[in-house]
Amino acid sequence: MAPTVLVTGSVVFAILVGSLLLLTGCARGAGMLNKDDSAIASIVVSISVFCMWLLWSCSVLHQWHPLIQPMYEKME
Repeated sequence: MAPTVLVTGSVVFAILVGSLLLLTGCARGAGMLNKDDSAIASIVVSISVFCMWLLWSCSVLHQWHPLIQPMYEKME
């Protein structure tokens, strides 16, 4: 089972990509972007948010169950 922080963060990134794609669509509807620029912006937004999510999820999962733990010496 995935840690809850991973699920919560993934939902946050999904909301982020959804809002940015909605913003791109609104910019196209308002006439600020033409069809080609809107398509490129949608692809760039999707790929960049996926890359940010992938880096973030790797960082979270590497800290979930660390393989290397500190070894303490016995004090005499």
